[in-house]
Amino acid sequence: MIKILAGQTHYLGTDGKTRLSAVDWWRLINPLSKLEKKYKDISVDIIQRIVDKNGNEETAWNKIGKKYDIFYTSYIDTPKAYSFIKAITEKHNIKHIMDMDDNIFEVDKMNPVYLRYYPGSESLKNATIIAKDSQYMTASTSHLANTLNALRGKNDVEVLPNYIDPETYTYNSELANREFDKRKIIGYQGSSTHYSDLFNSGVLEAISKLMKEYDNLYFYVIGMGTEDLYNYLPKDRVIIEGGERDHRNWVKKWQSLPIDIGIAPLINTKFNKSKSSIKYYEYALRKIPAVYSFSEPYSWKVIEGKTGYLASNTLEWYNKLKRLIDDPILKEKIAKKAREDVLENYVIDNHLEKIYNYIKKVHNDK
Repeated sequence: MIKILAGQTHYLGTDGKTRLSAVDWWRLINPLSKLEKKYKDISVDIIQRIVDKNGNEETAWNKIGKKYDIFYTSYIDTPKAYSFIKAITEKHNIKHIMDMDDNIFEVDKMNPVYLRYYPGSESLKNATIIAKDSQYMTASTSHLANTLNALRGKNDVEVLPNYIDPETYTYNSELANREFDKRKIIGYQGSSTHYSDLFNSGVLEAISKLMKEYDNLYFYVIGMGTEDLYNYLPKDRVIIEGGERDHRNWVKKWQSLPIDIGIAPLINTKFNKSKSSIKYYEYALRKIPAVYSFSEPYSWKVIEGKTGYLASNTLEWYNKLKRLIDDPILKEKIAKKAREDVLENYVIDNHLEKIYNYIKKVHNDK
């Protein structure tokens, strides 16, 4: 039996409250929980805080070292936590796998993440030292793995892509298909880390032009509410809604997003090239047809004109959004094909073997 402890590292929100972060769910909790159900020689425990009831960290870490074969965590950039991990893995001869899902080593200046991981910052220095030193590493994309391999000076980072779980992202036809009113709504979901993507991709200029042609067209944005949108679009036709920091709450919100057509803009940066296709999965399972930036990661997944559209400038955003607005039959056809594509190719249950083989490899490594 291979005993794994999955350690969440993103469980504290900016408000100081504990949460189930999307990072921990996609990269640890969902895949490892599925793994335990399928393979009888795998057991998984999941924790947030590594402390006993008296708040004694040292005692708690020591107990962990005695009970498990592998400690599997999301990425860490704090020396104290990593020092404890280093100590118990060496003392008790257990393996540590650290996962990365964001390219924090190549962040563009317009990204809010840059405020934490700018060149010379303590956070970036710590993250770099830890990534170089980490015993085993996994990454969500090939581009991110290549960045980490170059940083580490060796070719050992395992690529374990993100896959979606339809049992969690449950499609509720009553919620998804309800009539909102006579409005047509183009929607966007994304955090503040995508500010440049939304404002510098040309998509807002395209939506502005479309709003002049369709007086019932509205723009809905969740997760990144900023009044800068009013510099592009009429205020009375913009719907801003706060995001959800807890993944469980996000899934509930996702079931009833009032979106007719989705957008997923990404500008061409090294940070974005390391991104996954999660928005494609989420739109597709909700049968929301969408237009995506013609860039990684979407250009590898979206089949142009069949499961969605790809755009690289304002004119393309305009033409492809207009096509979906004007043709409800095409809109439904693309939404259906996208859902079929994701259910056939990108469901987590069908991709567990690679994770299992990697766990076995790490466990058997001398």
